[in-house]
Amino acid sequence: MLHAASPLATGHSFRCYRFLVLLILIVYLVYLPFSGYARMYYDAIDYWFISIYFHHKGSISLLNYHNSLRGYLFPLLLFPFRVIQFYTNVPPIVFGRVLGAVSAALGFGWLAPALWQVVQNKTLVLSWVRRLAFAGLGFAFWRDYFNFTLSDFPALWVLGLGLLLLHRPQKLGWLVAAGACMAAAYNIRPSYSIAAPFFLAIQLLTPAATSQRRLAGVAALVLGAALVMAPQWAINRHQFKQNTPVVLSYIKALKTNNLYREKMKWGLLHQKLETTLDRSYPDQMMVFRDLAGEKLVRDEHITWFDSYADYFQLVLRHPLTFTGLYARRLFNGLDIQYPTPYIRQIYVSTLGLAWLNYTVWFGAGLVLLRAKFQTWTARQWLVLAVLLVPCLPMLPMSMECRFLLPLHLLLCAVLCFGWPATWRPSTVSRRHLLTVGAAYVVFVALCFYASTAAQATLEFGARSLW
Repeated sequence: MLHAASPLATGHSFRCYRFLVLLILIVYLVYLPFSGYARMYYDAIDYWFISIYFHHKGSISLLNYHNSLRGYLFPLLLFPFRVIQFYTNVPPIVFGRVLGAVSAALGFGWLAPALWQVVQNKTLVLSWVRRLAFAGLGFAFWRDYFNFTLSDFPALWVLGLGLLLLHRPQKLGWLVAAGACMAAAYNIRPSYSIAAPFFLAIQLLTPAATSQRRLAGVAALVLGAALVMAPQWAINRHQFKQNTPVVLSYIKALKTNNLYREKMKWGLLHQKLETTLDRSYPDQMMVFRDLAGEKLVRDEHITWFDSYADYFQLVLRHPLTFTGLYARRLFNGLDIQYPTPYIRQIYVSTLGLAWLNYTVWFGAGLVLLRAKFQTWTARQWLVLAVLLVPCLPMLPMSMECRFLLPLHLLLCAVLCFGWPATWRPSTVSRRHLLTVGAAYVVFVALCFYASTAAQATLEFGARSLW
């Protein structure tokens, strides 16, 4: 429940929440070694491997980094642990588990609740029950991700930290750090670049500040971003002869000169992708076909997109087809079937996890229906944009649930943190309860129907949620 924040309550709450972070850390440290994974795979081991690029012929330098597909920052954060692993021969997944447990504890236990509180701008404290419920949903939906050195959660956490710093007292040092966080999120996950204008706009709308103060704050944000992006610029010039600070997102194996444009073509053919370790399945990629997209590719004789303009012209020629494509990808991106990025068994029941997920959607929807959006400030809308706009570039791609991670966690936060304390069965009329109950049954049934239809398109054998 929510309770007023008095000095005594605040101090007691701080101790409780610090204990909650420690509890989450212990839960993950105990669980992850028994989660069924013996080593890292695919993207996770790739991040771990390229972190050693900073070392070359006995020297350690940022300019030694020579991966054009991924930004330098996340591998750099892994580099010290890579060195320790080299000299100790401890399996890499042990480091992945420890780092993942710390990430989960700080993100679910502290960062996300703190960001909710500061953005809501209320003199109320989130109870430990609400925080525990949020962390519990994070564990239910994402627990096995924290075995692996993947970039999804670190990028989102650092973006959230930047937003949190923007809401601290307007000191230039905090703003430099906030700008660095925004750039770090982009360098780790380039899709976050689209959030940068909204991030800057939050500073421009700082309340009770002069225009000069706001502009100085923007300059501090830019400085912080430049400090993070300057090494990428130096690496690009030294290794690839490219005079730019952006992540190049390019490897020679691509048919195009950009990873995102490469995936835009595959995004027409696949409504969802999963990665599997199940040897009974003939491929490591679980492809869920999109028959409407396949027909579009055949009819338009599409090979690869030479430019983004070519793709947008295609969208304008087939607006109804793309509306359906994007709707399916949005649903599939939110439709969590496994709490892992690397599925060990495909043909097992995922009914319980799917039901819990749809229940979260419904509960969050109830809260949003009663929300008083007319009272929101422009800064609150901009925070929402920073978090959700990066999900939009994911819709044209072969969808994976982790691509919509900000939206997933926001729905969980709305349910756990936003559920009104007055909403109890004893305070609601029987007629209203029956109406909501009937709507819930219909909603969940429709979700199961849509999910079953998607699972039926699995390329090498349809699967059932049961």
